[in-house]
Amino acid sequence: MIIKIYLSNLARYIEGQENGRWLQLPMDSEKLKSIYNDIVGKKQEHIILDYDALFNISEYENIFTLNEMLESISECGLDNDMLTALFKVNPDRDEVLEAIENGTFDIINVDEVSSGWNVSLDREEVFGMVLNEEGYNNLFSQSIPEEMIDYMDFSQIYTCLSINDGWQSVDVNGITYLVRF
Repeated sequence: MIIKIYLSNLARYIEGQENGRWLQLPMDSEKLKSIYNDIVGKKQEHIILDYDALFNISEYENIFTLNEMLESISECGLDNDMLTALFKVNPDRDEVLEAIENGTFDIINVDEVSSGWNVSLDREEVFGMVLNEEGYNNLFSQSIPEEMIDYMDFSQIYTCLSINDGWQSVDVNGITYLVRF
């Protein structure tokens, strides 16, 4: 996951002498220290004036800690679209990071599971069928027999699972995901 921050020297900013620049994180920690010292200087305070990220960043956020966090997210094995889906469903950075660390989330690529299915189905019906196909339909004590599948209202199954189990749909770059924490 790549984010951008606009970093500046706080004292110069207050004096009206803007000297900041955009940084793309994560980056090598030594390179970040060098750039930080060029912009902010030693024993000076920084300020983050703007950012482009899926989560909130404080003006006074420790950029070295932020950089380390982004490096650890990059190593989690999720692609950028999946990370974007997680943050769209839950913008709380700490909760998402904890869920990634502990594996306490589920994410399903709806388009991948439903490829080749009838496209005339409505979205919620497809979502219910995908959850059933992936084994997340816990509304019944046994799996639905094949001869009963055509008689099931999968849009209602999705509605129940979204309310009871917290499933949410999110579109990222033309791909639909189902996510729950």
